Amino acid sequence: MRVAVAQFRSKLGELEENIRKTVEMAREAKGRGAKLCLFPELNLTGYNLQDLTFEVAVRLSDPRLTPLIELSREIALIVGLIEESSEHLFYNSALYIEGGAIKHVHRKVYLPTYGMFDEGRFTAAGNRVEVFSSLAGKSVTLICEDLWHMSTVYLAFIQGASTIFALSASPGRGYREKGMFGNAEVWLNMGEFYSRMTGSYFIYANRVGCEDGFTFSGCSFICNPFGEVEAQASPFQEELIYGEVKDEAVRAARISLPLLRDEKPLLTLENLRRALNERENF
Repeated sequence: MRVAVAQFRSKLGELEENIRKTVEMAREAKGRGAKLCLFPELNLTGYNLQDLTFEVAVRLSDPRLTPLIELSREIALIVGLIEESSEHLFYNSALYIEGGAIKHVHRKVYLPTYGMFDEGRFTAAGNRVEVFSSLAGKSVTLICEDLWHMSTVYLAFIQGASTIFALSASPGRGYREKGMFGNAEVWLNMGEFYSRMTGSYFIYANRVGCEDGFTFSGCSFICNPFGEVEAQASPFQEELIYGEVKDEAVRAARISLPLLRDEKPLLTLENLRRALNERENF
C-alpha cells in the first residue's frame, strides 16, 4: 500500500486555512496513488499556541472537521490538532480518519515543559498507548516527545504494531554541514533504530517553516522494517514524500530478527514492579 507523508507549513491559530491546505495536499497525495496521508503534530492549529490553545481547540464533533471526514472516504488521514474533551481538558491529539469517521485518537502522553518548550502549561497529558487497525495494518500514532521515551515504543511493540506513525513539530537546533539540523539527524537515527528493533515501518512527519521564533527542521522520512530509509524530505521545503508499506517486508524482518517472538513482557512487568518498590523504599 502506498502511503504519503506531508511535510507541512502551518499557519499559527488559523484552523480553517490549515484544514483547507491539508485537504489540498491530501488530494495531491491521492492523485499520486497514496491510500493514506500522514501530517505533522498540530498541523491543523500550529504549534506554539500558548494562550491560543483554548481558542483553536475543537471537539471531535466540530463541523469544521467535516472536509477531512468526507475526504477520508477517498484517502485515510492522520492529522494533528488541539482536542477539547467533554470535561474541557485540552489535548495535543492525533486523529486517524478513514471511511468517513474518526477511527482512533491518540493524546500526547509526554508534554515537554523545559528549555524552549512549555506544553504542560496549556495541555493535559494523555494516558494510553493503543494499537489500532489502519490501512497500513496494526498501527500506533505517537507524538514527538512520546518517542523520546522508549516505553511508548515498547508498548506499541508488545501489542504487535507493524507501523509506527510519528507526528512531530520539532524546532531545528544545530544546523550541520551535511545539510540538516542536529535534531533532525537524531530523529533519523531514532527511526532507523526503532524500525529495525521492532520490525516495523517508522513513518515520520515533521513541520517546516518558521513560527513565532521557532524554525522547524523538516527532514520527514520513511523507514522500512529493516531500518533502511526509503524516502526523505528536505529541511526547508513543504512537500510530499511516498513509500510502500508491505506486509511481506514486516514478515521477513521478524523472521530474520525474531525479537517480538522472544520478548518477555511478564519479566519486564515483574522487574518494573520490583524496581518501583525498591525506589520508593530507598
